Amino acid sequence: MLLHISHNDLDGVSCGVLTKKFLREVDNIFCNYNEIDQILAEVNTAEYERILITDMSPGKRAFERLLGEIEMIIIDHHESSVWLTEMTECIHDIKKSATMLTFEWLKDMGKDVEPYRELAECVNDFDMWHLKRKDSLQMNMLFMKLGVERYMERFSRRPYNGFSADEQLIVELETERRDKYIHSAAKSGFSLKDRDGLDFFVVFAEEYSSELGNHIIKDLEMDYVIIINMQRHKVSLRSRPAVDVRRLAEQNGGGGHKNAAGFSFEFDFGTMDFLHEIGVIHEG
Repeated sequence: MLLHISHNDLDGVSCGVLTKKFLREVDNIFCNYNEIDQILAEVNTAEYERILITDMSPGKRAFERLLGEIEMIIIDHHESSVWLTEMTECIHDIKKSATMLTFEWLKDMGKDVEPYRELAECVNDFDMWHLKRKDSLQMNMLFMKLGVERYMERFSRRPYNGFSADEQLIVELETERRDKYIHSAAKSGFSLKDRDGLDFFVVFAEEYSSELGNHIIKDLEMDYVIIINMQRHKVSLRSRPAVDVRRLAEQNGGGGHKNAAGFSFEFDFGTMDFLHEIGVIHEG
């Protein structure tokens, strides 16, 4: 039996679709970055032959506790996990999504994954923020509306060859709602300047972090955006190409990519204390 632990976003859950479809004997757990170490601490290694971790990585202490007790495989594309390449079996490529890396890993094992190439490429286009495909943003919308369990059931049952009529209707209705939400949320935030003279925007929002961040950076000409989700206790960071927000995420126990990162926080998270730490000078 394989224990598969993965991030609970579109990319991470799509990795779970592939393992459930092609490996069969697998337990899937989806979680946030700040939850993985606790999950590993509670694992009964006698129940599993291997542990597969995709689209995220454990902390060093949690990893070392299991090292030697059970075989561990890491498939990830975040720069923060590169240290694992020298510690265990690790597939690491910052230029591909975890779904695409998992797809290729299964193919190398001899699995007939080709019918799922379209799904892997669609998720890769969204997660790497290439956005060359119209349906990749729509796929994320569908994921958000279906939720983890329904998405897993839908795509592990049959591959993706375009949306069904019902799925297309969901996407169209959600597109309308998304556009209204993004414009409304952007109006509710405020701009600031950090100690390095960079302009950033703070906004409270619970949905569409990437799309909202992209809208604010482009239309309001910000260097980066801090999106605070009080419901999920999560901060998402988005930036223009030249600005690295991954470091800010890592300083707060999170991770991610140079231009798209995030971290979770406890219930007593203080917004103004956080902004003071990054050197706010004045409001814009």
